[in-house]
Amino acid sequence: MNNALQFLRLCGKSPQWLQGFAGGMTALLLMGGNLCWPTRAEVRHSLPHAGAIVQLQGLDVPQPRVKGAATLSLQRLEQTQVFTTVGMLSYLPSRFLIDTGASTSMLSQETVETLKLAGTTIPSDRLSSAVAGNECASMNATLHALPTLKMDAVEIRGASALRFEKTAIPEGLSGVMGMDILNHFDLQFNPAAQTLQLSAPTALPASMVASAIPLRQKLGVFLATVTINSQGPFTMLLDTGADGTFISQPLASRLNLDARARHPIQILGFCGLEPAERTQISSLKLQQQEQRNLEVVILSSPILKLLGVDGILGQNFLSKYYQYWRFTPYSSGGISQDGSLLLWPQNANKTLNR
Repeated sequence: MNNALQFLRLCGKSPQWLQGFAGGMTALLLMGGNLCWPTRAEVRHSLPHAGAIVQLQGLDVPQPRVKGAATLSLQRLEQTQVFTTVGMLSYLPSRFLIDTGASTSMLSQETVETLKLAGTTIPSDRLSSAVAGNECASMNATLHALPTLKMDAVEIRGASALRFEKTAIPEGLSGVMGMDILNHFDLQFNPAAQTLQLSAPTALPASMVASAIPLRQKLGVFLATVTINSQGPFTMLLDTGADGTFISQPLASRLNLDARARHPIQILGFCGLEPAERTQISSLKLQQQEQRNLEVVILSSPILKLLGVDGILGQNFLSKYYQYWRFTPYSSGGISQDGSLLLWPQNANKTLNR
């Protein structure tokens, strides 16, 4: 699909256009744009993309208070591999994208208006950004205190979420649930059964240390090392809110990927268009788990530079596995790690030691 527009998550008006990722720190978000409304044909083969990083500086955002445990039903966002779940935000039935690549949760304009939520406008001197495109002179954000969010037996109080004036969350979604909420739980994703189990944080069992994927926290999100085409290690953001996988331009050069196999595309970002390329890599290995012939997008963006990563690993890899995420520190080989991820192929028998 040469020269086809590849659209960001948060670009369009309908759920099938939610095709990207969010990520950052306690108040840092990667967003898509709202510059145009793509047709179904234009997004049919689209991959996730990044639009902007927005960092809030010098603001004290309270930590949410959580209680309870539950196994939640998941629903795939239309024409994607990313997952959403439902709950009650105050009296309002709500649907959220589950996004480990978003450090901060986000609300739609419709949700804010329906609940009549008061908010705090973020002064421009408290914002810094790295954006895709060059058509934005400024970015306006409001921080909202969330009412109680209930998801089955889980109750979340005192959480906050951002709303961006120029960002359009597709119809049917109330917002994005980021790591500011998710890191208060152990997460067990079962993509085949489409469930997510939220439970109280636990320590990684000693018997699991050897097989666990070490996670390193940066700017509120979690990174891991991978090998690609038997080369590496390379650092990637692990992002359940990303439909596909990105690699940076420097990494593509280092891998010496065949230029004839690259297909030019345009990224419609938060602040306009920027070029990218779609291609395929022979293999990507995360610890002992490997996927072959994986489609990726080569992207040159200040977003990857700000995070200091070689790429972003999304659901075209992660959804092949049952996933157990822990955000409790542990030590492996005398090295302190910020969290861990256990992966089992969907067709494998797994044993969870708690």
